[in-house]
Amino acid sequence: MHLAHVSNKVLPARCKGGRTHQQVRLPFCVHSGASLFRDGDECSGLFEIVSGVMLLSRMTLAGRRCVIGFGFPGDVLGYSPGQHHISDCDAVTETKVIRHRPEMLFTGNGQMRQTLLNAALRQVEAMQGHCMVLGCVSARDRVAAFLSLLGNRIGTQAGGRIGFDLPMSRADIADYLGLTTETVSRSLTELRQAKVIAIDRVHHVKLLQPRALDALAEGESTPIRALAT
Repeated sequence: MHLAHVSNKVLPARCKGGRTHQQVRLPFCVHSGASLFRDGDECSGLFEIVSGVMLLSRMTLAGRRCVIGFGFPGDVLGYSPGQHHISDCDAVTETKVIRHRPEMLFTGNGQMRQTLLNAALRQVEAMQGHCMVLGCVSARDRVAAFLSLLGNRIGTQAGGRIGFDLPMSRADIADYLGLTTETVSRSLTELRQAKVIAIDRVHHVKLLQPRALDALAEGESTPIRALAT
């Protein structure tokens, strides 16, 4: 059973090999491409990501989608200044989440309050990082900054390199960076040819030169020219 919306309430989906969500603290599945909540839905809880990746987006008046953030394991989504959500939240991959009552932020036990507070602070940090990424002048530097942020957030280090899966599509990345899909693909190719990154498979990235990538994110052009020779 896929996740669905009825009267602005989320219905649970059955995870593979798991049980249907019955209680607040039991994980439930949001299948890839399905919505956890929509802009304008009544806030029914805070959603802690156990596994998988979520995408937050809003639509402009002109009908263009803007990706405003991604959610990874440990993140909590659903914070809102009012009684209704102000963004769409969709699953990039099959995602397991736990629903918490909003009042748990204030009335829960000490550990739960700290977990929800830390997650909120990570969202603030992610938004600041997004602003820094959008401040990069060139498309290549925006992509470099995005990869650097992901490497720091979800990457695994080994031998001075950082590897991670890139589950979101090129279109998702483009809508996050304010670029076109073609420009994102071209920038990834440029970084790969310069041996700053490697793409082993379509969705797995290795940061071969993390420091050079950071330098590009800061607007320096020398590292990539040196590595390309």
